[in-house]
Amino acid sequence: MAFGADLPRRLVPIIAGQAFGLACGVAGIHLTTALVPPDLLGPYSIFLTFAPVGMWAVHAGVIKYTARHWADAGHRPELLRQITRAGARKLPWLLLACAVGAWASGGTAWWLLLPLLFVTATLLSIATLTQTALQAARDHWRDSAVLSAAAVTRSFLPPLLFSAAGGSAIALYLGFGVHAVIFAAAGLWALAGTLQATTGAPRVPAAVPEVYEGPLFIGLAVTGWTLLSLGRWVTAWFFGPTETGYFALASNLATLAPAVLATIFLMYVQPVLFAARIESAEERLALARRVDRVALFHATGALAGLVVLRLLLPWLVGSLIDARYAGIIERVLPAGCFALAITTGQFYHVMLLAGRREAGCGPAELSAAAVLVAGTVISAALGMDWFLRWLLISPVVPWLVNRPLARRALLASP
Repeated sequence: MAFGADLPRRLVPIIAGQAFGLACGVAGIHLTTALVPPDLLGPYSIFLTFAPVGMWAVHAGVIKYTARHWADAGHRPELLRQITRAGARKLPWLLLACAVGAWASGGTAWWLLLPLLFVTATLLSIATLTQTALQAARDHWRDSAVLSAAAVTRSFLPPLLFSAAGGSAIALYLGFGVHAVIFAAAGLWALAGTLQATTGAPRVPAAVPEVYEGPLFIGLAVTGWTLLSLGRWVTAWFFGPTETGYFALASNLATLAPAVLATIFLMYVQPVLFAARIESAEERLALARRVDRVALFHATGALAGLVVLRLLLPWLVGSLIDARYAGIIERVLPAGCFALAITTGQFYHVMLLAGRREAGCGPAELSAAAVLVAGTVISAALGMDWFLRWLLISPVVPWLVNRPLARRALLASP
């Protein structure tokens, strides 16, 4: 797999940021399990699935447009104004999604959580847009600094505020809200530096193209967000709050390997693929083969990391992780495999965007999502054992569904 001559210059800050975030996440898990009981962590984890609904669903098309066009925009301030207007138009939809999330997380106290969730989700969208622009501009050191600030606040603020408030559940939610404020502020500060590095006349469309704001990307975004949250939602529905707490912590641990590796690979290859000239059949085939290699390398590394984590867990529970969370041991590997199924599909999404075959994303991703959702719900209805078995085999889905459908769309004659 040829990464390019600029490998050290670009990969060092990417890996440094991810490594620091990983260290903060591990320390945060130790702190959270020591301070927060499983029956409170479960409902809080449902809140956390709705907090990123803006970045993962409502504003996903705008974020993808930023990733695709920021690097080659002749006048970035104008592009930023365009992106801001497009994002603001979607805030009523974000408020509606947050109302559902507040009800699911807080029950009768939903009205207390709604303003906090709406502000938090909006700030996370802003933070993600700034990070996307930094990554597209290959300004990896600034992006790494933003990621590091977010890792500290996300990992430590919620459990510390929970403890300082004497075990008040609302303090957990407030802690995450403060994290969102700091994350967005750091992102905007870092982005201000890249706005100076722009020359020439505006070279952007008059508006965000329909393909990024229309039903295709909205549907794909909602689907992706649903898959990310599916395990916790299904566990809460079928198995109760304590099991949800176990599964949430298992997911937090298990997602590290596939998510960190996917982030590193995508942050490195995505700007290169988007900048490449991909028009002829030979260039499209070369793109497909390169993405296959990257996806396979990611899957192999993630599976190895998950196996190592599973072998270490009996020792980690009781030392790094509080003993009352011993129930996560048998759930970590299945949760990690499901995360791997999701992250593998992202490589074929990027492949279609790079090849300007955006319409092909729909059949590939919606078909795979249908299989993953159906398998997860049906297996959970059959009991915990079947649920965990299904999660273990779920990584085959993107190779059997996403890959062939995405390649067919990429390589088809225009």
